Amino acid sequence: MSEPSSKEITLAIRIDTARHAQLSWIAELRGTSLKAECFNAVDAHIEAAKNDAELMAKADAARAAIEEEARARQTAIANLFTASPPPPADVEGAPRPETTVEASEATETSASQGNRRPRNRRGIQQGEGEQTDS
Repeated sequence: MSEPSSKEITLAIRIDTARHAQLSWIAELRGTSLKAECFNAVDAHIEAAKNDAELMAKADAARAAIEEEARARQTAIANLFTASPPPPADVEGAPRPETTVEASEATETSASQGNRRPRNRRGIQQGEGEQTDS
């Protein structure tokens, strides 16, 4: 049986009249209060849950997840001002940096042209003094 804490929470439940009558008779026959019988029932339910292997496995998994999150948060706080963040992981479909010779030449060419579009890219451009049809 667990020790009651200094703080209590009010729990209001609705039960049918048959259960209420039975619980009231049990309390009267035992010489206890309805409140005491409810506490006994809750404590018995908690003890039974502690012996439920499936429930304990779920509790262990939840505990492991909480501990993993706590470690991740502690690492984030420890590295907050001391380390640079790691590079993002490769995501499928995300553009990758080009490392070919053509890519480096294209970068150098665009830098030397001030990132202007090269002439004749979209067809022949009009020379000076020529008229357009539009």
